[in-house]
Amino acid sequence: MSLIAVLLLLAHAGMSFGGDLRVVTESWPPYTYSENGEIKGVVTEIVEATLNRAGLDYSIELYPWARAYDIAKNNENVLIYSILKLPNREGLFKWIHLDGLRTAMCLFRPCHRTDITACTLEEARFYRIGVTRETSTHHFLQAKGFVEGANLFPVNCEEQNYLKSSPETNRIDFTTGDRLSLAHWLRDAGLPTDYWVAQVPLFQEDFYMAFGIRTPDGLVDRVRRALREMREEGEFAAIVDKYSRLYQ
Repeated sequence: MSLIAVLLLLAHAGMSFGGDLRVVTESWPPYTYSENGEIKGVVTEIVEATLNRAGLDYSIELYPWARAYDIAKNNENVLIYSILKLPNREGLFKWIHLDGLRTAMCLFRPCHRTDITACTLEEARFYRIGVTRETSTHHFLQAKGFVEGANLFPVNCEEQNYLKSSPETNRIDFTTGDRLSLAHWLRDAGLPTDYWVAQVPLFQEDFYMAFGIRTPDGLVDRVRRALREMREEGEFAAIVDKYSRLYQ
């Protein structure tokens, strides 16, 4: 067999992925969340539309973020969303940019903690920050020199940060996240949506979906092409516009 024939066969193999794609995510409403056993949210809708257009069979599984991140990082043919592209993550995944979706991450204090005066990240070093394990804010704060057990306290879900910040407990001073997601979580938990007050800006970042580095390039390119077609035909913008109307 000639070299050209071999290369064509390899290219075809990369394009004809026929297995079930495993998709993992976390509960991060309103971007992705579970409702009556169905995984929903604006990014979920974009991911599903992309994979359907690519003609892939897939299943979406919802986990705590640290578990989803570990599964995607260490296995082939696993897609994770929504994920932010930080420097320490960049070489671990094959990235697909969801251009047009962006979020601003901050430190939030409980509304009853009017004694907290920090306005900068440097000032926040003297406080206790609750952060969901392995999230972008966890990695960001570690890269800025925050130390677990000293001023950084990882948890598995946002509910734990709320409980640890209550007047009765008073074990943390800040949580991390974005305004829309925290308000959505508080509303669904039957809590005042103004409980968390934005205090210290951290960073702004675009959304991505990503494959583990061991995933064949052919499969990644197939999904990229499907997303590009969605943009060109206006389907991506229609999903984002629907989401904007719901939460404006």
